[in-house]
Amino acid sequence: MPPDEPADGRDTLERTIRLYQLAVILPLWIAAGSADYVLHRRSHIEETSGIGESALHGVGISLAALPVLGGLFFEVNAGVLAVMITGFASHLGMTIWDVSFASQRREVTPTEQHVHALLELVPFSALSFLLCTHHDQALALIGRGAAKPDFRLVRKRKPLCVAAVGATITAFTLLVAIPYGEEFIRCYRFRHRGDDRA
Repeated sequence: MPPDEPADGRDTLERTIRLYQLAVILPLWIAAGSADYVLHRRSHIEETSGIGESALHGVGISLAALPVLGGLFFEVNAGVLAVMITGFASHLGMTIWDVSFASQRREVTPTEQHVHALLELVPFSALSFLLCTHHDQALALIGRGAAKPDFRLVRKRKPLCVAAVGATITAFTLLVAIPYGEEFIRCYRFRHRGDDRA
């Protein structure tokens, strides 16, 4: 093969994965988060696991948002991958804690368990794609390979489509951030209504 073909092939692969993540992975993750909110509302968590579980949801969402924003706006290098790996591991730990906390206080249905599986698997898939397409920096992060780890925060040289990024952020805000904010307020009000009656 001529020397420039692998680079062209890599560019094509990166563009394809970018499109797949924006069109499939992120919407699937947002849909799972939205479905999880609906299932919590149906189970009346304000009356069972209450504000404690809702607070865990808020922390989990925050842990997930930082790596996503890093991938949307910055060049993926060793530093961004380190943030993503840390965010994924922290989010996974928070999800396990969340389910353990909730299952002692309310019924966690099979449907909700499957939704939680998506909330764990989808970010793993997204991270895996990036580790493969940026394998030089992934290896550098653990001291392997020829490349040196780059920890600089650099804006994307080829920014993502503004409309796609805007749609992703809008969908996340409307379908995840606002509903979970409503959930926390609902749990808070129920708890303090109970305190007022006591």
